[in-house]
Amino acid sequence: METEEEPALNLRQTLEWLRKELGEMQAQDQRLLLTLRHLHSVLEELRAERAHWEDARSPEGASPIRARAGSEGTGHQPTCSRELAQLLQEGDSRRSSLP
Repeated sequence: METEEEPALNLRQTLEWLRKELGEMQAQDQRLLLTLRHLHSVLEELRAERAHWEDARSPEGASPIRARAGSEGTGHQPTCSRELAQLLQEGDSRRSSLP
């Protein structure tokens, strides 16, 4: 048989758990927002780069890919691609825990 104090204790524990979960969710939301903002900036950089290469096409039909090959022969990814890969690997999934 439960005493009058037990439901209050259960309610207090449940509220503490909810506060903790909400705090974790807010932190995750902030991380996701930062990731989204970074992805947006990377997309804008890629759009600008694409526009640059489309503008650089010569009327004789020279391939912009060939024009870029000399500058990309260094064997490393551009910084924004590395950062994007790192962000996607760091993505933590939302855990589901009950009190």
